[in-house]
Amino acid sequence: MASVDTPNLLNNSSRSSVSRTTPRVLSLSYCSAVFLSIFKALIYHRSCYLSLKLLRYKCGGYSEHPLKRNYTSEWLSNIDIFIYFSHHRVSIPPQQWITAAETHHTRILGTLILENDSFHELQLLLEGPNNPPPAVPSSVAPTTCNYYYYHYYTNLGTPPISTYFADRLIDLAIHHQFHGWLINIEIDLLKALRNNLPRVRQCVSSLKIWLDYLRLQGQKRVGKDWEIIWYDSVSYYDGRLNWASMLREQDNLAFMSATSSIFLDYHWSRSHLSFSQEFVQKFVSEYSSRNSFPPPPTETLERLTTSFQPAMDRKVATRQLWRSVLFGVDVFGRGCPYGGGFSSWKAAQDILAAGFSVALFAPGWTWEAEVFLHEDRAQLQESSAEWWTRWWRDERYFWTGLLEDPSPTTTTTDTHNLVSLEPPTAYPDSCRIASDTKRPKPRKGAGFSELPQHKPMLELFPVRHKKVCWWFYTNWSLGSGRGIWVDGQHHFDPVYGIGEWTDMAMSFPKPDLTIRGGKVWEVSGESAAAVHAGVARCELVEHVGWFGSGAVQVREPLLAPAPAAAAAAAATGSVRCLWMNTTSVSCAHGEVLQCRLVWKPMAPGTGSVAPLGLVVQARDLSDPASTHQPTISVHCPADGVPVVVVHPPSESQAAVEPLVIRAKTRHLEHGWIESVCHINTKPFSSPSAIIDRLGIAVHEGTLFAHYLGEISLVTKEPPASSQPHPADQAEKDDLRVQVSWHPESAPDEAASMDTANIPTDGPSDRRLINTLGTLRWRVPLHADDDDDDDDDDGVSQRDMVAWLVYMTPRAKPSSDIGTGDCSGQPPMKRLVAVVRGVQELSLTGILVPVSHHLDHLGDTQGEAIHHHQPLSHHWSVVVHAIAACGKCVAHGSCALT
Repeated sequence: MASVDTPNLLNNSSRSSVSRTTPRVLSLSYCSAVFLSIFKALIYHRSCYLSLKLLRYKCGGYSEHPLKRNYTSEWLSNIDIFIYFSHHRVSIPPQQWITAAETHHTRILGTLILENDSFHELQLLLEGPNNPPPAVPSSVAPTTCNYYYYHYYTNLGTPPISTYFADRLIDLAIHHQFHGWLINIEIDLLKALRNNLPRVRQCVSSLKIWLDYLRLQGQKRVGKDWEIIWYDSVSYYDGRLNWASMLREQDNLAFMSATSSIFLDYHWSRSHLSFSQEFVQKFVSEYSSRNSFPPPPTETLERLTTSFQPAMDRKVATRQLWRSVLFGVDVFGRGCPYGGGFSSWKAAQDILAAGFSVALFAPGWTWEAEVFLHEDRAQLQESSAEWWTRWWRDERYFWTGLLEDPSPTTTTTDTHNLVSLEPPTAYPDSCRIASDTKRPKPRKGAGFSELPQHKPMLELFPVRHKKVCWWFYTNWSLGSGRGIWVDGQHHFDPVYGIGEWTDMAMSFPKPDLTIRGGKVWEVSGESAAAVHAGVARCELVEHVGWFGSGAVQVREPLLAPAPAAAAAAAATGSVRCLWMNTTSVSCAHGEVLQCRLVWKPMAPGTGSVAPLGLVVQARDLSDPASTHQPTISVHCPADGVPVVVVHPPSESQAAVEPLVIRAKTRHLEHGWIESVCHINTKPFSSPSAIIDRLGIAVHEGTLFAHYLGEISLVTKEPPASSQPHPADQAEKDDLRVQVSWHPESAPDEAASMDTANIPTDGPSDRRLINTLGTLRWRVPLHADDDDDDDDDDGVSQRDMVAWLVYMTPRAKPSSDIGTGDCSGQPPMKRLVAVVRGVQELSLTGILVPVSHHLDHLGDTQGEAIHHHQPLSHHWSVVVHAIAACGKCVAHGSCALT
């Protein structure tokens, strides 16, 4: 092993760490562009019961198309807060979006909206239920029911302000596990109260106090992640509808003080930005002159009527005032500077330059906009394969840009940069912007949305550290797919099995280097130098995969090195590295970390035959501005797995290099290979140390030309004061998944599984389940726990990457089919679901096998399979638990009949 100092090249990454003064990006999506998989699982089959299920979810703004590929938001890692928005009174984020937000460490909010003639509902919101309950008699024993009925009937101020509905909103957020609310009140109070200005001012004062309570009580019950955002529309001065589009003392400052953030409208100009800058700076200067930044003042629920100054002082003292001001950018361009669309980045850039945060409204524009519907997709059916392909092209152009390799005729120095591409929709969008903003029609190639001036949105919003955790996992999967890859095998049967699907819970963090490509850098084991050595192109592909919708294809646009040169480079211990993802995995206590990568060579002869290794970077969050150059430790045996660790310089020279343990490879199914290493972080651990980047490495002289299936970083030895990671606990105790079937039929019918024959032109060995019921499962924390232990909720679904649900037939009810195990698949199985975010599944409408001689779920492409063995109508369900390490750590089964 060799240690070398690294130049600034390693710090020139495309992402930065978050600080208290860093502006935020907030994304809001209309429900018409947001889709929920209503069955709480990834894969479901067509059935006559599907339409009945859909009808139950028409309310609430949800649009349900789980068996088609629809709009998904794949860039949540770059977004600080995601708001699920609709024009229904209360919009709760769907479970799949909550799961996806948690996977990307992004906070997610619901929406409370009152519009137009809803004044009486606003009164109800502030005054509480019309018939307040009497006092609870002392003789009545407290119960959950009467506790919730009476407890929240607290009056604040004069006239009385009820906290009843504020507490109900907090309850909803806690139950569904999201982080707060956007409050959107668009009612002309002056008109509703017939120009009675004293009553108007009493109403807006009550609303301000109610908002204060919602924010403070939510922080008390939920914690520091609680967020209340006020949409600026009602004037605090006279109650009129007045979208100020800037901070103004008489109109919106009181509401800003009562909430976590204020969301200003889209019709702003640079003068609005300048005025708001001066306004905020005045507050900062006044506070500095009065207090010289002492500890932030304390806010209490008992003094809400005088909470303005403490709330504003606290925002200044914690350096949150600038970033709590959000200026809107409407991607549809309705009154927004620069016209929205592909030019939305220009408005966002102006906001960031002024020091404020960005509220990006309706990014589903790439799916819904008329410029696409009437031009590029005019003859296509929505959600068809070609529609989705063209949408994905436009979506990437908006967020990450489109890239291709440089021309082979370019010089060597030019190969360090990829070439940006432009979709055919860019020019029509430029013409649309010119028409909307009454500007001359641009000439092609010089429009508002076109190259070379186009900038992808994520260049403005790099991935930041948002939450320190104990593990990181991604397979780079999209939130929709065409079939599903499991252990390198493609499960796709669009007629009678798994076809197209949409489920945001399956969306995992994407590579950082999807923007402008990734820099390849070389580290020499002899010369102690790290140099820029090219660029790699990264694409999400679906024709190959390990787990999820597909894989990442990483390829360098360079000629393959000569074999002699590769061998010579390997002998010197030199490596080539490429960063993949930003992480925030703690190594504060000297833990041993397990790094795991599943990869596959693209093709023979591409130069990718050498083992693919790993590179990690450690960082001390307490010293973000350190001028000390980090140290690179290289572990690079000539024929083994290269491992590179970039870490802060150690004060103890005896422990400069971390110990790399057990770096090895293992061949998996379907040509995939696993590289695993263990890293001892004790030499550079500190109370605020994290692994902040994770990447891949090859021997110098070898090209990056690989498919990547998944990558993970797991703490193998948490501190003694913490609970062991569920994956470790499962490995030690051989825990099993406890699976139970809960039919909706009467008890005397519980043992009967009705089935419906599939169409006569379909396979003769399949049936559709039409018995209503729910499958549930859990992993107990201890192997000897039983199903009736109510004190143990078991391992949380948050601790698992996914649950694989298989169904298998049995010859008779009493026969034992076994469960399969984590090293293989259940015998005679059919994959029926991949579940994330929940631990239950409705089996209604699922297509099940009934023959003893089953196809082993290759890519059947919907072909009929006929066998002559006796048919079975008895089934068992097998559930595999996939942990953050990417492996099955527990399994179990349940007989259905």
